[in-house]
Amino acid sequence: MKYYPKTLALLACLIVSLNLVSATYLSGDIYLDKNGQARFDLETDIPLDIPGTAFQQNKITGTTPELVTYQKGVWTFELALDDYDDIFLDIHLPRGLDSITEIKGTNNIIDFQNKIITLADSGTLNFKVSYKLKDARDLSFIYWIIFIILLIAGFFIYRKIKSKKERFNHIMPLVGDKEEQIINILMEKPMRQKELRKALNIPKASFTRYILNLEKKKLIIREGDGKNKVIRLK
Repeated sequence: MKYYPKTLALLACLIVSLNLVSATYLSGDIYLDKNGQARFDLETDIPLDIPGTAFQQNKITGTTPELVTYQKGVWTFELALDDYDDIFLDIHLPRGLDSITEIKGTNNIIDFQNKIITLADSGTLNFKVSYKLKDARDLSFIYWIIFIILLIAGFFIYRKIKSKKERFNHIMPLVGDKEEQIINILMEKPMRQKELRKALNIPKASFTRYILNLEKKKLIIREGDGKNKVIRLK
């Protein structure tokens, strides 16, 4: 059988062009997260035309949102590539997977326990999977409960302060000016004796007399020892 030079050259060009068009293999992992991102960790002999990925030393890495869509509570991941002699991919679905609503295309095996879809095939890679994720727990009711508790607590604190102020307003006519001044200061917060006397700017003897009078009237109490005694309203 004779082969003419032109025929041999044509066959050689055809073989080379076929090798350039078809990738020998595609293997590795694709990780899908709950936000619709697809992370690639693949090995192949030609780069993929996917935004966000990089090809280096026969490895494809990177993350892209281009392959995942979301509509009416359903997420869809779709991968359409050229022909391959060998395809072996693991598609890792999000941890919060609730259910798979549709799957079609390249031959696959589903591992529901580990949420992995394995693609094992050859030829054109055309794969699509639609799935739902579990709803994130709505914790807003907890915040409402906390808000209501704080509101109730605030109301009772307000009532207590108001009641105390009303009580002291009734007895104000029965106390002197300085004693009234002491009560007004202590309504803001308890104070140490030394700080209270300094705030009033009165002699120590007069201050002691006013404090004793207020104690006798059961309007204040002193706590602690010595110079560290704290005065507060009763």
